Amino acid sequence: MKVIGYLFFACIYNICSLFCNVKRGKIVLWNGHNHGLNGNLGEISEALRHREGYTIKVLVKRDLFREPDSGKRKTIGKLIGDMVLFFVIFPYHMATAEKVFMNDNFLPLCYMKTEKRQTQFVQLWHGAGAFKRFGLSTEEDPAVSEIVRRANQRITHLFVTSKQVMPFYQEAFAVPEEHIYPVGIPITDIYFDADRMAQRKKQFYQRYPSLKDKKILLYAPTFRRTEEENRNILEQFDISGVHDILGPEWVIFIRMHPKFPMENIIENSFCYNMTNYNDITDLYLVSDMLVTDYSSSVVEYALLNKTIILFAYDLPKYDRGFYFDYEEMMPGEIAHTQQEFYEILQKKCDNLLKRQNFVKFQYDNINGDACGRILKILG
Repeated sequence: MKVIGYLFFACIYNICSLFCNVKRGKIVLWNGHNHGLNGNLGEISEALRHREGYTIKVLVKRDLFREPDSGKRKTIGKLIGDMVLFFVIFPYHMATAEKVFMNDNFLPLCYMKTEKRQTQFVQLWHGAGAFKRFGLSTEEDPAVSEIVRRANQRITHLFVTSKQVMPFYQEAFAVPEEHIYPVGIPITDIYFDADRMAQRKKQFYQRYPSLKDKKILLYAPTFRRTEEENRNILEQFDISGVHDILGPEWVIFIRMHPKFPMENIIENSFCYNMTNYNDITDLYLVSDMLVTDYSSSVVEYALLNKTIILFAYDLPKYDRGFYFDYEEMMPGEIAHTQQEFYEILQKKCDNLLKRQNFVKFQYDNINGDACGRILKILG
């Protein structure tokens, strides 16, 4: 069924390509990973708004067909509108764009005839750096692998954070090395701009004024393959037990992966469900500690030089695998059991050396302005 959708999208694109010219300065932003406009795409959008001659069109996959807030299916009228938007209007915008920025795989590309177009198809991805396997490194279905491989052949530019991670992205995307540029990714620019960080924190505390004097632990685990494993994530992370160890001056933010937003998170005076918070960067900035497992969130968070704890209670059976040794490379203390996690919290352990080495591996440029470098390359 999905392939039929890909084919229909590509068919409209190909028809538009026959009759419509590429419009100079027209930019399409495809957000296939999260709600709204944020992350790398948000940064690129902001950078382009400060330059003359650009027209920006945005499509957010997760805001189509279901209500963004509740996740419930939209009314028939809204569904029809979203169908027209996705399968007719957006292929037209993509066919007439000078640059198309994406933050996730876009599989209709497999069937789109882009060879004779002057459009740049730019993959920014939604995660910084690399350590756990992703993309084609983990895909087990040969049919899906072939679609992803053919779609990614249309990518003209893939931007990554360092030369060291280039081989991993080449494997995950099947993109030629000459199309990969290790100049950084847009989302990291904010971590080198003190004024912007201060403004984002100010806006956050205007929304949550009661948290201004609180210390914040951000728990941001990644998803697991089965529903049972995903339910077990919060069974392992005892919110009340963690808060008892930290003390009353702390609050806990729970940020589940968008693919598996748990509905049974009990919110109270010290626990906040931030899964649907629009931009996780704000949560990084205001938090004092990150607890995660195999999430790519550590790659960005390491730039803030704050405490990171890896709660890897299911490491031996985690099915995604890693590009290098997890125990040696990850930027913080690793807890293999709930008891080890409690002990690390009580002792306030912080492995600065591992964090510094991790940053050196993941980043070639730690001075900001990735957007500037990217736009200069694209021309």
